[in-house]
Amino acid sequence: MNKIRSDYFFVLSILFIFLLRIMFMLKANLLVEEAYYWNYSNHLDFSFLDHPPMVALLIKLGTLVFGVNEWGVRVATLPCFILTGYFSFKLTSLIKKKARWYSLVLLSLLPFFFIHSLIITPDIPLTLSWSATLYYLYQAIVLDKTKSWYWAGLWIGIGLLSKYTIVMLGLSTIIYLIFDSDSRKWFLRREPYCCSMISLTIFIPVIYWNATHQWASFLFQSSRRFHDSFSFSFHILISLVLIYLTPAGIFGLSTLLSKEYSKKLITIKTKHFFQIYMLVPLLFFSLFSLFHSIRVNWIGPIFLAIVPWLSLLIVSNQKIMSITFRKSWVITCFFLLVIYSSLIYCILLDKPEKIRHTLFEKLIPWDNFTWKIHTIAQKWKSKTHQTPIILPLDTYNIASELAFYQQKYLNQGKINTLYKVIGWHVFGFNSLMYKYWEDVGGIQNENIILISQKMTAFSYPQLDQKLISLSSIKPIHYYDKNGHRSLVFYYKFVKMA
Repeated sequence: MNKIRSDYFFVLSILFIFLLRIMFMLKANLLVEEAYYWNYSNHLDFSFLDHPPMVALLIKLGTLVFGVNEWGVRVATLPCFILTGYFSFKLTSLIKKKARWYSLVLLSLLPFFFIHSLIITPDIPLTLSWSATLYYLYQAIVLDKTKSWYWAGLWIGIGLLSKYTIVMLGLSTIIYLIFDSDSRKWFLRREPYCCSMISLTIFIPVIYWNATHQWASFLFQSSRRFHDSFSFSFHILISLVLIYLTPAGIFGLSTLLSKEYSKKLITIKTKHFFQIYMLVPLLFFSLFSLFHSIRVNWIGPIFLAIVPWLSLLIVSNQKIMSITFRKSWVITCFFLLVIYSSLIYCILLDKPEKIRHTLFEKLIPWDNFTWKIHTIAQKWKSKTHQTPIILPLDTYNIASELAFYQQKYLNQGKINTLYKVIGWHVFGFNSLMYKYWEDVGGIQNENIILISQKMTAFSYPQLDQKLISLSSIKPIHYYDKNGHRSLVFYYKFVKMA
């Protein structure tokens, strides 16, 4: 009876989380990263400086069907998440059919997968490709299904078009083949090499873009990362593991690493598969974190390798520390549901106000901010008969949001004019892809609106040398949908000297 109750609870939890996801995707303003990737989709290319092109293609498809709005930008996350769940479901089925449904529960619940199914980033197609690749590599290596190598090559290739991190699966595969004596035969077979060739063939557009852009993306994601200044972030990595797996997942990981539990439920080859495909990438990022800072999203996909194992523990009702895994996940599920629903309620409804402005102060109502900037630009145009160009003084955040919400308002008929937005690479600063999209020479003799969150930015020497001031620095006052004043930005009208 307890099993039936818990199963009903898990099913209801999946449905509830799905509804939360839809609400957020429809209502929440785009994050700055999402707006930046939307700008990718407006400048489609074989690759981009900081990421391959897959996220841009997904956003382009979404906006072609649903229009330029938050839903159109994010909608591709749904099929990607469903397919991720499908491959995790199929992988778990190969090991124990009764456990397969719990893999869907875990993918819906675990923090990394929940958070990244709300927004559109390169991690969405990466996670799908990672899940599919694990499924086919398991069939190829553990079950000796030769043709699965070709499918694995296809999905690794798609993963490479999403994010370079998927090369970790290639490294894990090599280590597994070396480690497992029965699998070393694959070094003498053609299939693994065909797998690599298929992946590289799919990856050719990215290679071509890099070859025609001084290998900019490869250098950006490799040597630049390793030559960054020293920063110890191992403690952050450990914290992320604890958060992404939750205490129940950590207990599950400990059982996978022990002989007592794992030998009862899975074969040695399957155990090694789970261990290597999770621990090898985790070890790589652990070593990296000893000397460099890591991003919160880097390690997330590697936990796909432990989802089938955690599902097995739930269905077999194993015990640890006098509590069954099923019960531990019911408790975990309850607390995560409370946290997720509370956070989304707080973000979308701006209540309670104190918590909203303490935890989410940097979540800016970009739609209202854009409307305010557009109004300022219109007034200047009416006054001077000059069409101003908007130039935010940051890497890409403000520019990306202004470009998106201007286009959204234009499509909705709320505005009639798009004001050009450019990056601050014109002053020699880093603006990522904006330096490829906008020509510096196109702003000579033009009126410019400088925008920054910091007043000190207007005093940078690089600006003083090139600009003629046309106005004083003024604050930008704008409000969220509940009438509360948001973070102050500043603007100033200038002209190129």
